Amino acid sequence: MTYSLETISQLEHSKEFAKLHQKFHQFNPLKVLRVDQFEIRHSNILAWLLDPNETHQLGGFFLKKILTRLIMRAENEGKGEGIDFLSFLHSSFHDAEVAREVKTHTNRLIDLLVHVPSQKLVLVIENKFHAGESDGQLADYLAYAKRRFPESGYTILPIFLTLANEEPSEDTYLLLGYEDVLKIIEQHLEFNKETTADAIHDFLSFYIEVLKEQLVHDEEAVQLALEVYEGNKSAIDFLFLSQNKNFKKQAIYKGIYKQMGEFSDREKTALRKIYESKKKTIDFIFNIGSNVLREAFLEFVKETEIPEEAYSASIRSPNFVLPDWFDFEETLGKPDSTYWLGQAFIIWFERQVADRIKITVEVGPIPYEERYQLLTILEKHGISFQQNAKQEGKKYTKIYTAWTDVKDWASKQEVLNSMLELYNAPEINDLFRKIALSVEGMAQQEEVEEDVLDLNEIEREELTPMTKVPSIPKAAFQKFCMENGISEENRNPHQRYPSFTVPAFAKIEERFGSTRMNWWWHNGPFLFFFDHLRDGRLKLVLELGPLHGEQRVALIEELEAYGVNFRASSRLRTARYTRLFTNTKVIDDWQDEDQVSEAMTQLFKHQEHQRLLEVIERIGEESHFYF
Repeated sequence: MTYSLETISQLEHSKEFAKLHQKFHQFNPLKVLRVDQFEIRHSNILAWLLDPNETHQLGGFFLKKILTRLIMRAENEGKGEGIDFLSFLHSSFHDAEVAREVKTHTNRLIDLLVHVPSQKLVLVIENKFHAGESDGQLADYLAYAKRRFPESGYTILPIFLTLANEEPSEDTYLLLGYEDVLKIIEQHLEFNKETTADAIHDFLSFYIEVLKEQLVHDEEAVQLALEVYEGNKSAIDFLFLSQNKNFKKQAIYKGIYKQMGEFSDREKTALRKIYESKKKTIDFIFNIGSNVLREAFLEFVKETEIPEEAYSASIRSPNFVLPDWFDFEETLGKPDSTYWLGQAFIIWFERQVADRIKITVEVGPIPYEERYQLLTILEKHGISFQQNAKQEGKKYTKIYTAWTDVKDWASKQEVLNSMLELYNAPEINDLFRKIALSVEGMAQQEEVEEDVLDLNEIEREELTPMTKVPSIPKAAFQKFCMENGISEENRNPHQRYPSFTVPAFAKIEERFGSTRMNWWWHNGPFLFFFDHLRDGRLKLVLELGPLHGEQRVALIEELEAYGVNFRASSRLRTARYTRLFTNTKVIDDWQDEDQVSEAMTQLFKHQEHQRLLEVIERIGEESHFYF
């Protein structure tokens, strides 16, 4: 791609760029003092907030809220067992002592050390706003605290505070994020605006804006940045890279650097002045738009055929669900509306320290009764998690985590390769099958006894990586058709979606006509088809096709008269496809044609399917028309 200076003038005319630039250049004294850029200055503010006797007039509010956030974070489940947090929350912390840059016996410096003598409580806080973790420093800090406070009864809480929720190398450390700090301050200002001194309110408000900017919590800013980058990529890359030479080794930018090397001094000076006048805005757009994790994730969902409604390309934690999991809602219920994609489970990627990428699978805040039952069955299938996860009030439970190295974080392809490696691992495919078995067991309201299928005994070689879902055995489908009297002209042995019709559908077609567009292989009103889901289940779907508007509405009205329920969108004349019923069954050995065929029959003979077929037959036998 050739980059020209004319593209920069086009950027100047972008309304989105102007709006974003204005957003970043509102007056903020903390940004004038460059508090937002230096870790040590954030530590100074935190020390001020943590000290109950400081001038903020908060007393022990901030310290108590920090302890509360530590308990609430799902990542910290199990780490604080045996600690009497309740007694701490009822303390005034009047004697709390907050120290900065505490030197250890190895001459390292602890960012923040909070000592509350009356409660025999010590907080060791390592603050990582931008910098990375050094080898052995966390173990060193904890060893120092234990040596300094050796008395019995002392509680030492080591805390790893980060901007991007990075996990500490030492498992004993509790995780805390700057998003927690942000929420605490916002909550205080929201409920205590009238009683907070103006100067303190203004200072905390300015600090909130600094944190929001760094945490990318402002969704409007993120969306604007993505729009600007998409429409003005060459100009943003051009301006940013002209003043940032540390990207020269990245192959994708070699052409830009080569072209810039041919510029005259006058042109280079012009670029520098333009960049410096809009540096913060350009940096933000470049970092958001060229985010390798997000870009690799967008390639990941394409390659794995995850539909748009099943993922969110978040900047920090791109996340998704298996499309097949949307079927679980009837059995598991819906979680809180604010939970990720609104499903019982979520899967997400995140960048970790030491150039690693992590994948996590989590059970969300679905209704307690269903959540308890689900976790109990998952546990019987060998899935481990924190034991207190089944307590009432618990909302988030991680049931799977795995890591792998990324060879080059500057390469989208390398990040994509690592994502696929994690997603296609035998262990996570094992988990998907166990999830399907557990939900199926709940749907059938059956007790899962010890004789339930033990997937741990399945040979790992059988759990082959699946970038795309494999086919359904053709012989199994043929056997199913023969045993259930489905003639050859009424079936299609498609490799991925074998489908079939029954005689009752032909009678419906006589009354209501064929579809208004090509649909499957027969253009009739109804169709049954099988699908092999990613998590190992076999799915049978009964679907109503895109009949002509009036005929489709008339058919739906007759079905509703017999008690068949439809969504409002399905009753529109422009509607195309409506699934009347779906049902699934876990297949533990897809090579066993008899097992697959038997499962097909069980799904087809399901009571609800048969009831629907009876209704369809009655409607097909009617001799009069309603349109």
